Amino acid sequence: MATIYVIAGPPHIGKSTCGQYFIPEGIKILDPNFFIQHYTALGVKDGYRRFEEQLLMLLNDDENFAVEVNIANKMHLQMLQDIKALYPENRIEMILFYTDNIHLCHARSKGRRNGSCEFSPEKIANFYAHTIPLVKRYLHLFSSVKGVDIGENDMVPEIVFNYQDTISVIEISPCLPIWAQ
Repeated sequence: MATIYVIAGPPHIGKSTCGQYFIPEGIKILDPNFFIQHYTALGVKDGYRRFEEQLLMLLNDDENFAVEVNIANKMHLQMLQDIKALYPENRIEMILFYTDNIHLCHARSKGRRNGSCEFSPEKIANFYAHTIPLVKRYLHLFSSVKGVDIGENDMVPEIVFNYQDTISVIEISPCLPIWAQ
């Protein structure tokens, strides 16, 4: 049985920057956007397929790993559903990055204009708006969910809640952001 750590949240929330701090050291992190950007830069158009090949290899080897997703992205959500259906013995632990301030995502997007995985303000707003409802709707896919609040001035984001499917109590911090209530 392997554990798959799902580093989730809307675009430009801080998944790539901070995700590594919320998973065990040494765990390989797959980022589908990185694969797409890397292979596009090489003139190869099947970056997502290469990502899927790497993902399947890790699943078949029964290895622990992490993957970055935007759960509002239909391909990413389908991937999570497929993993749960095809590998039900594995644990899928989500680290959900979110914020009360969508303008933080927009500001980071403007600072990162780097090519093929650019997100328009409309797409960021759409992913932002659909992330929490989709997490609630598909909660059954996850063995646990840690909610990480991203603030404008935070040096280190803070875990504000921890849900585990085997425990009927959700651990919450004393001061929840609006999105986590």
